[in-house]
Amino acid sequence: MKTFKEHIKEDHPFCGTPDCCGDCATAVNEGSESWEDGFKRRVVKTTKPEHKDKGYNWRIKGKDRPEISIKLYKSKPDFAEFKKQMKRVAGHEFG
Repeated sequence: MKTFKEHIKEDHPFCGTPDCCGDCATAVNEGSESWEDGFKRRVVKTTKPEHKDKGYNWRIKGKDRPEISIKLYKSKPDFAEFKKQMKRVAGHEFG
């Protein structure tokens, strides 16, 4: 029986690259999202009653798990705050 790494190396040599067949979970189908697009998509009004009860109306939602809030805000965060929080989270994930 092949290990996962052997399977990827033999059957999906371009896995994780733009030349990937697209049939596997690590397929890259499009370019990375711009900061501006991420801001528009990820800064949203909160809908949870427990957040609203505490006075929070906005949140930055997670990328891979949108149900997770990166941080809650009483007023809509600006673009600079969004970038600051994304860099902070990236530091936890990668560094």
